[in-house]
Amino acid sequence: MNNSVISIDLAKNVFQVCVFDEHRKPIFNKKVTRAKLLETVMNQKPNRIVMEACYSANYWGREFLKLNRSVGLIPAYQVKPFVVGNKNDSNDAIAIGEASYRPKMVFVPVKTIAQQDLQSLHRIRDRLVKARTAVANQMRGLLSEYGIVIAKKIAVLRQEVPWVLEDPDQPLSEVARSFVADLYDELSVFDHKIKNKTLALEALLKNNDDYQRLQEIPGIGPIVGSALISAVGNAKQFKNGRNMSAWLGLTPKQYASGDNTRMGGMSKRGNRMLRKLFIDGARAVVIWVENKTHGFSLWIQALLIRRPRHKVLVAVANKIARMAWAVLSKNEPYKAPGLVSV
Repeated sequence: MNNSVISIDLAKNVFQVCVFDEHRKPIFNKKVTRAKLLETVMNQKPNRIVMEACYSANYWGREFLKLNRSVGLIPAYQVKPFVVGNKNDSNDAIAIGEASYRPKMVFVPVKTIAQQDLQSLHRIRDRLVKARTAVANQMRGLLSEYGIVIAKKIAVLRQEVPWVLEDPDQPLSEVARSFVADLYDELSVFDHKIKNKTLALEALLKNNDDYQRLQEIPGIGPIVGSALISAVGNAKQFKNGRNMSAWLGLTPKQYASGDNTRMGGMSKRGNRMLRKLFIDGARAVVIWVENKTHGFSLWIQALLIRRPRHKVLVAVANKIARMAWAVLSKNEPYKAPGLVSV
């Protein structure tokens, strides 16, 4: 077995390239300019290239794949423990290479252009949603200073603000009416932009079979489904559904020492945005299953009796993630689970 690898510490203009021989010893560790990176890699013997999973890693991964090289991306938090000595590019490149030899290392697959497009749209949409929430919160807070209190739901805000602006009896000055109207217009602009990004996501996946199968799973809609495909592709890099759920940070932390083992709250590792989307989907499922009689609903109803609601949401999100793994990795349609013991 050939254990030689090339590890690369990525940057903007100057890269650190380290080559390990079959005995896992560094034999080459030098800085390389951006213009000469591909040439340098082509001139090296090892066929396997490892990099930290950071910005631009997917681009370079696709470029190296074109050279018929094997590419592995390593999560940054798994590289950090292997850095010995001062923090510099040389030591970082060695740490990346040494981390790649760990037997339990799970590499991040290189994203395709299609996945990159989906991920980019999701990140833009997520930023727009946060900006819209900030505008809504500011509008609600400013109105409260004038004695006008509106419920937190953004749908209620959209409905109530026009009525407040048109009512002459409301305690608003002309200045206040002007800036509230401006904020309301800004809110509408964000609504329009978010809708456009959502439609763009749906259009990209209109003919994607995995996306269509995911839509059949309770709690997974267009946003969750497209975000999952952009992040994990066919999910075959995970051994089972629990591994993918753990990668999402939906499994509990484990504390074990000797004979003592206890479980904590969810680990919150991995993709924060995707984890949030799964929990939002689980929230919709928990509301939907009320008075339903099939197995999945009965399992959730039993959990609600025994556990706090927030813990139930995480448990349901965990199960939805496992269902999604089965659908993606096995290329099979969703099958509703039967009665599950609790």
